[in-house]
Amino acid sequence: MSVTKVMTVMKTKKMFHTTKKKGELMENDQDAMEYSSEEEEVDLQTALTGFQTKQRKVLEPVDHKKIEYESFRKNFYVEVPEQAKMTPEEVNEYRLELEGILVKGKGCPKPIKTWVQCGISMKVLNALKKHNYEKPTPIQAQAIPAIMSGRDVIGIAKTGSGKTIAFLLPMFRHILDQRPVGEAEGPITVIMTPTRELALQITKECKKFSKSLGLRVVCVYGGTGISEQIAELKRGAEIIVCTPGRMIDMLGANSGRVTNLRRVTYVVMDEADRMFDMGFEPQVMRIIDNIRPDRQTVMFSATFPRSMEALARRILSKPIEVQVGGRSVVCSDVEQHVIVIEESKKFLKLLEILGHYQEKGSVIIFVDKQEHADSVLKDLMKASYPCMSLHGGIDQYDRDSIINDFKNGACRLLVATSVAARGLDVKQLILVVNYCCPNHYEDYVHRAGRTGRAGNKGYAYTFITAEQARYACDIIKALELSGSPVPSELELLWSSFKEQQKAEGKTIKSSSGFSGKGFKFDETEHALANERKKLQKHALGLHDSDDEDTALDIDEQIESMFNSKKRVKDFSVPGGAGGGAGAGVSGGVSAVSGQSNMATPSAGNIQKLEIAKKLALKIQAQKNLGAEAQDVMQQATNAILRGGTIIAPSVSAKTIAEQQAEKINAKLNYTPVEKLEEERQAAEATETVKRYEEELEINDFPQTARWKVTSKEALQRIGEYSEAAITIRGTYFPPGKEPKEGERKIYLAIESANELAVQKAKAEITRLIKEELIRLQNSYQPTSKGRYKVL
Repeated sequence: MSVTKVMTVMKTKKMFHTTKKKGELMENDQDAMEYSSEEEEVDLQTALTGFQTKQRKVLEPVDHKKIEYESFRKNFYVEVPEQAKMTPEEVNEYRLELEGILVKGKGCPKPIKTWVQCGISMKVLNALKKHNYEKPTPIQAQAIPAIMSGRDVIGIAKTGSGKTIAFLLPMFRHILDQRPVGEAEGPITVIMTPTRELALQITKECKKFSKSLGLRVVCVYGGTGISEQIAELKRGAEIIVCTPGRMIDMLGANSGRVTNLRRVTYVVMDEADRMFDMGFEPQVMRIIDNIRPDRQTVMFSATFPRSMEALARRILSKPIEVQVGGRSVVCSDVEQHVIVIEESKKFLKLLEILGHYQEKGSVIIFVDKQEHADSVLKDLMKASYPCMSLHGGIDQYDRDSIINDFKNGACRLLVATSVAARGLDVKQLILVVNYCCPNHYEDYVHRAGRTGRAGNKGYAYTFITAEQARYACDIIKALELSGSPVPSELELLWSSFKEQQKAEGKTIKSSSGFSGKGFKFDETEHALANERKKLQKHALGLHDSDDEDTALDIDEQIESMFNSKKRVKDFSVPGGAGGGAGAGVSGGVSAVSGQSNMATPSAGNIQKLEIAKKLALKIQAQKNLGAEAQDVMQQATNAILRGGTIIAPSVSAKTIAEQQAEKINAKLNYTPVEKLEEERQAAEATETVKRYEEELEINDFPQTARWKVTSKEALQRIGEYSEAAITIRGTYFPPGKEPKEGERKIYLAIESANELAVQKAKAEITRLIKEELIRLQNSYQPTSKGRYKVL
């Protein structure tokens, strides 16, 4: 026993000495450790526990039907008399003045001219005046009334056009109309951004107004200690500005007791295109699916590629699209220069440009890789230029510090990767140098968009080498769209590249950052992409042992699995209303046609049919017509049986004769010539309308993919979007089991009087199935847990 005791004392003594080496302050002040903003030191055991629990931090989908949400108000907009007086012509003229605003969607309010017209409080007006917001910018003039009126909005405007204020002002009005946030209640507003820097910038902008309104803002982003953010959220906040990944961590932390989305009624996605391009789509959709469906959703971005419109359709409900200055163009205040140069001469040219502009304001030099950023920084330091570098490999605290120093003017030269190209707003930024040529159009627009902000003049220089000739097309496009002259050297470079490709028998594809293949950074990512392709094949049941290149494209595979069958049928509608009914009613016509091949009538249509039948019978009974018509004797008998008095029937001799003749004709099975003539005329009065049908077999797709297109909500949504009737028919047969004679595998029948409606419905069904197959493939966890950074 005594020996054991001595051993224990020695052990304790040893541990005491080792911990003392780490610093007495950490040992004594436990609270400081808990909420330290320093990076938390993670030991092996904590890391292991975190790794094991990581799989459980999945945000479970919510069944909104089971939750009784509080009602809330969206529409706060009251049109002032001077706006109400504006005629449609005046509105169009004013929109043209505001950099040619384009509006899509029904019922969009007229643009405002002053802050007072958008119905904001005196406190907000004072804050706007204090921070020198004199009058609304074009995007603010049209987007604020649209959002204030409770509509979902897609805002497309160039960088530096004031998109942040456009969604903040309606948000404050929206929050203040609801009851205060209670204990253990989540926020009312969630603002999602792709980068941490942009999240911090929006938070800073938001705090200019929130303090005077008594609202709390919390910025939730990765790369920093989570404990401080949890503490802030537990204290309660009306507004959360976040990056999607960290937000999911917060919602799953402490078994969901840190925060929740039950009270969220206003959702903003800023720089939405970049968010989806950087691969945040699954996280964003997971958060969106956990928010009540009747929320108000706002999307803002500088670019809006066509491929994003399908996503917007899923997230937004009947949105208004507000586009300012065309889709993704460089601001006219930016003077653009493109220099075709050799790699070895780039640095000397950079020094020459810096000599001209360094004294006039801040400068950003953009490169494509982290190692290039560090090497350019080193060379600039040697050339006696004090500068800093900013990229994904730098610790988050250092990144914040670098951005603050750059914004404050402590350092006026920054070497950065595209991580800084989104949302970074620096006053007095005079020059942007694309030291490494941007590899797609949208990236060029955003890099150049860092300068020439808020009406200031800016300059953008781009270096392009002969090896980068394939990117010349996008730069020429950017110059042409913004009205800048295209250098002859650049045109010559592009034409020689086209000729070379043609000689080699290759086709030239114009690159875009949103084609779905993403950036190819290293071999690890390439290997991961190949693994995913294999999993895609597996999800589709393609066990192909041949080389990958010979495999069919996923779209072609889905098309072949649909085993599509098309039919066009003719049916008749009454002549008077035929044209209108045939063209206007697509799904609804089938309910009244009575043909077996039509779509099953909806509950509403059946109800209307029953009411119509009852009314017809009532009229016939009153007028004594039809199959149930009674003669004089039957009328008298019924009156006596019911105990009433016999009233002399008001039936003319002609009517009696017609009734008798009808009965005799029915017995003899004889049709009079007059009746035949009437039927012929009625047949002529009818009009034949084509009905288009298509059947898509969905039996062999994975179960979750089938659910995506067979749920009641999905069918309703597709029907509303395409205006076609969609029904589920057939029976599900598991793999290997074939249907018997007269049976069919499960399929979707699409029917409409309009061929385009059928095509739209099919395209939407294909998109939903494809997305689910890709989601299945993305849910696969590769063996390598190493991270790669998006530059």
